[in-house]
Amino acid sequence: MATDFDFSWAQFVWIVVAFVGVPTAVGISIIRSAVRPEQKELLHITNSKNVADLRTRRGRLGLWATGLIAFPLGFLSGAGWLSWSADHKGEFRGPGLPAPNQFPTWQVIACVATTVLVCLAAAHLSRWAVAGGLAAAAGTASGFATASAVSAAADITGQSGVGVALSEIGWGLVLGVLMLARGAWLTRRHTTSASQI
Repeated sequence: MATDFDFSWAQFVWIVVAFVGVPTAVGISIIRSAVRPEQKELLHITNSKNVADLRTRRGRLGLWATGLIAFPLGFLSGAGWLSWSADHKGEFRGPGLPAPNQFPTWQVIACVATTVLVCLAAAHLSRWAVAGGLAAAAGTASGFATASAVSAAADITGQSGVGVALSEIGWGLVLGVLMLARGAWLTRRHTTSASQI
């Protein structure tokens, strides 16, 4: 671990609130608008007592629980892959702080794959097809960005906060689109299986 890392709790909290919290709050408002149609559908299914439709919903977690499970998974995927580095010469650095800023391609690909997989796993635990996926995306993105904020808290210029914001927004958009596609696929599959009964 490098000794020149000067971590500032005050700067860490400021970066997390401003560059992770604010975009996540915007995401929560989007998730709330996505859950309304699903709540109406679930109410209709429950009122019609169609047990076969209820069995197609795998997960048991609500939206907050889904996001809260995805957050540490996103944090661990970012911190687990980006706190150390290996290069093509076989040299190894880390894990530790300050985090390295150069990574081999395979490590970046593994980090992306892990982040997407943990988001999908968290979404699978949710009882909501679309809104649950979006909650998983928001939790994973905010967890990953919070892991980035740990290293950014040592930057005395504060410019690393912009990188944290770009990480939050980029992961939020990419995972959000992926979860919308997943939700559309699940909804279509659910509708198809319900019409065959």
